[in-house]
Amino acid sequence: MKKQLIAAGVTASVAIAGLTGLGLASAATQNSGSDTHPMSSLVSAIATKFNLKIADVQAVFDEQRSQMEVKRTEEVKTELAQLVKDGKLTQTQADAITTKRAELQKQREANRASMGNKTDTDRHAVMESERTALDNWFSDNNISTDYRYLVLGDGHGHRGPGAPGQTMSSSESSSSTSNVTSNN
Repeated sequence: MKKQLIAAGVTASVAIAGLTGLGLASAATQNSGSDTHPMSSLVSAIATKFNLKIADVQAVFDEQRSQMEVKRTEEVKTELAQLVKDGKLTQTQADAITTKRAELQKQREANRASMGNKTDTDRHAVMESERTALDNWFSDNNISTDYRYLVLGDGHGHRGPGAPGQTMSSSESSSSTSNVTSNN
């Protein structure tokens, strides 16, 4: 019974951590400075609280993350197919999104440790630079930034600019504001 409760607690923690995304990972790495895994402080806290081996708890986190990534990749693949079917994207654009998504995932994994050693200001500057580069990529590939969520791996189902977790450029923000104004 105790192990089932612990497993449920760990699974719930992993799910919550997955839903909160970079914010929690950033906070975890801030608290643990020298640790290379973004969830290491949470893993340590759970292991300590329930008298478990850190490696065992970490294995559960890693397995959950892998399962969530596989599920989200399948969801994106399905959504891209529907967008192509609906004529909102070409197959070439959908393929480009799939390729860019994989590229950014590898980049995030490679940068995970180094981002934890940066200050909030430095992390923000890096993320802003990456966002600008991504927006340029969208422009170069003639793809609306409304589909940014498909590339960034946002598993929350948010769609389009202005949705929680999405960043609007100043032109999108102005356009959105004028649309709201003209509709009222």
